[in-house]
Amino acid sequence: MKYKKINEATVQCIISEDDMTEYGLTLSDIFERNEKGEEFLRDIIERAHEEVGYQISNGNIAMQITPLKDKGLVVTFTEEGPAAFKEMLQHLKEVLQDVSAELSHQDQMGRQPHPSSQAQKDDENRRMFMFATLHQVMQYTAVIPKNYSVKSHLYKEGEAYYLVLEKNRLSYRTFNRISASAVEFGNLVVVSEERLLYLQEHGECLIRDRAVSKLRRIYLT
Repeated sequence: MKYKKINEATVQCIISEDDMTEYGLTLSDIFERNEKGEEFLRDIIERAHEEVGYQISNGNIAMQITPLKDKGLVVTFTEEGPAAFKEMLQHLKEVLQDVSAELSHQDQMGRQPHPSSQAQKDDENRRMFMFATLHQVMQYTAVIPKNYSVKSHLYKEGEAYYLVLEKNRLSYRTFNRISASAVEFGNLVVVSEERLLYLQEHGECLIRDRAVSKLRRIYLT
């Protein structure tokens, strides 16, 4: 595992396929957040102190988990909440670009190419947040101004609720603003096509479209 300290409150960890094998983990363990996956994520945070001197002050950590095409992961965690959201995304984009360049070099040595650039494009225009309760989802939707038309979908998998936001016709400034508000109520999670397909197959679609406006209307009624 490779650690990078972005600032005093934010750390990024790149986990290879070999690291996953060593821990006896699969991507499903991480995304289903079962006991083994949760223990692994806690261990990553604890090891950050030894690796880069990361100190946890209040314990309120937001986390983003993004899969890599080589079956690895990028885990970014912060205590800064919305203030660090854009910085987390920027550093994640840089990591994905670096990994994409490395994989492209390996492809030239005989591996099949991966659609990394398209995956990055998808990540920039779609975001997913996990909430512990439906009430938290509704609380979040209530803070989004009514004049914002947000293309959005709500899923339930296990005991967790997943709200998918799409940029669609929103400006990036607005999209970043409403995304930053979400981490006050839930956690930012991976938004890859693979994760969405997994969620669609194993989860339940509660609201297929305009989830934000529908839940906001119910909450404020």
